[in-house]
Amino acid sequence: MHLTPDQTDMLDGGQGWPLQIAMEMLTAVGAALDAPDLIPVKSAHLVIDGTALGVAGRNFLERLVDEGGRFVIPASINAIAVDRTKPDMSADETDQIRMLEACEKMGALPSCSCNPFIQGLLPAFGEHVAWSESATAPFVNSVLGARTNREGATAVASALTGLAPRCGMHLDDNRRGEILLRVEADIAGVDRFSLLGALAGRLTGDRVPVLDGIGQTPSTDDYVAFGAAFAIHGAAAMFHIAGITPEAPDLETAFGGGVPVATIVDDAALDAEHARTATGTAGPVDIVSIGCPHASLDQLRSAAAMVVDQQAADRAGGHASPAVKFYIHTNRSTYDTASSEGVIGVLTGAGVSVTADNCAVVSYDRVPAGARLATNSAKMALFARSVSNAKILFGSTAQCIAAGLSGRWER
Repeated sequence: MHLTPDQTDMLDGGQGWPLQIAMEMLTAVGAALDAPDLIPVKSAHLVIDGTALGVAGRNFLERLVDEGGRFVIPASINAIAVDRTKPDMSADETDQIRMLEACEKMGALPSCSCNPFIQGLLPAFGEHVAWSESATAPFVNSVLGARTNREGATAVASALTGLAPRCGMHLDDNRRGEILLRVEADIAGVDRFSLLGALAGRLTGDRVPVLDGIGQTPSTDDYVAFGAAFAIHGAAAMFHIAGITPEAPDLETAFGGGVPVATIVDDAALDAEHARTATGTAGPVDIVSIGCPHASLDQLRSAAAMVVDQQAADRAGGHASPAVKFYIHTNRSTYDTASSEGVIGVLTGAGVSVTADNCAVVSYDRVPAGARLATNSAKMALFARSVSNAKILFGSTAQCIAAGLSGRWER
């Protein structure tokens, strides 16, 4: 890799250990991916999940602080493993807070969300960034037209240096469509977009897909649901929607030339994906989990309205069944806004636990083994099934709320 004199000085330790270790990380990844050099990036999004990083991760971040490490670009934080306002934390939870505090001391924004877009963190079109958390890359690349790879620990290195290897989604050639998916089914609602994302990820693997046939521009919540499922079921960091996303005004532009033969995505294909996702059958529910990625303010408002409607239709009073753990996950800033509007009060009054900062994916309180879990998220479904062998009940937000209040899945 070609390095500037200043970058070489960082790598040689001339500017301190934090920059040296950051450059060692960046150049190692860049060499592995044949990057010719490093490019400036405008922002970073960091994953500091305590369940994954443990004591070693805490020690590393705190050493960066002690050695004078400071972030030179704006940096946001992904969902963490505990509500930062929780009293009487365990040792593991205290370690997670120490990781968050270390990043804050280096200049990070404690956004604590896997979905920072709903907090107004939106890279500009064409901007190079270094965002970790698999679900952020499809949104950044596809919906915003900014440029990031699916970063890991190197996002911290990029935050310290303002640099990233010139490879992957930073290059024009790698952003072109490689497989055409023609959608011949009605797609509406986060559960259907999530299911479509799971299928698209499964069909395309590491190739960039172009979807054709999506009639209306998806909402931010739709895009987020699609991207999260797409990322966890496949390896690509980008998709296009013909006529809608910014780098796909038409099919020919999206593919950079000729258009390949389409793979058809119809109702039968989506039904088959639903069958792969939903492994449980009608009956009692143990857990309801909504908000993976984190629920937006609009989603919280809609959930509260659905709860009120369900309560009105339920002779028993419409409160969550005592046997059901009913969670809606969001970030702290959205929680506070929803609380000021009375939305959180409606939800908690019905027995719903609205969490902030974490979720069932990123939490020390994992889904119990074999639990019957209802969700509207294909990402949550795959995680819970893989980690806890949970029985998945998959459907719309309204179906999940009805199950949480009645204690049963009726589909």
